[in-house]
Amino acid sequence: METTLGIDLASQPRNTALCVVAWEADRAEIVALARGDLRGQKLTDALLVEAARGEHAIDGGWGGAGRPVKVAIDAPFGWPERFVRAVEAHHRLARWPTRSDGVRWPFERRATDRFVYDHAQKLPLSVSTDRIAYPAMRCAGLLGALAPDSVARDGTGLVAEAYPDAALRCWLPELWETRAGSYKGAAARPRRAHVVKTLLDRLGDRFAVSDDQCERCIDSDDCLDALVCALVARAVQRGATIAPKHENRRLALVEGWIHLPRAPLADLPLL
Repeated sequence: METTLGIDLASQPRNTALCVVAWEADRAEIVALARGDLRGQKLTDALLVEAARGEHAIDGGWGGAGRPVKVAIDAPFGWPERFVRAVEAHHRLARWPTRSDGVRWPFERRATDRFVYDHAQKLPLSVSTDRIAYPAMRCAGLLGALAPDSVARDGTGLVAEAYPDAALRCWLPELWETRAGSYKGAAARPRRAHVVKTLLDRLGDRFAVSDDQCERCIDSDDCLDALVCALVARAVQRGATIAPKHENRRLALVEGWIHLPRAPLADLPLL
């Protein structure tokens, strides 16, 4: 048995969600799904690091590897390289490297953000200009704590960056063929229920989910995103995501790289 860990990382433990999936030769099962706390323990940085290392007890154990074989986190792993260099220059009282045309997007978007938009028609939030910077700073702390475990921001180590919304668009493209609304938030519960049902139907009977776990994903987009992260971790482990190429390989090591599925779920099963 192998396990994968998915983390929907928020700036605070109360909005953070965690999902652990155990994978066997002919079946898979969600063995843990939690938001805010896991059996009374808050999803703090320390607990998340212990879970990634396999040191925190999870129902069903961590399998033969003694820890998750792959961890996928929904949070930016880095900042745009040009933004970092510009901030460093500004800190040294040097001139900010502005362009004559006033264009600022090189400071706002990572290479992987542009890749996701081109591939999934979904633009990630800007880690340098939006509130996503708060979970990104928390994620930086987690990656630093896990660094001895061969962390690589391009996803080749223990951890990989995920973006559940874009991953679902790649796995279940038919759900986004029309101008369907977001599955996020309390008002989007009916939409989320449809996404969850379609996802679980596509995974099939060999993917075991309890009624309570299903309801949690419908009630909370954080829990659904954590589940999708655990599935993305499985896809990365099996080489079923799109790796960076050419110049993006270098940038991915410093900026991070969002791993998207290579094909719809029907064509690229995880079991």
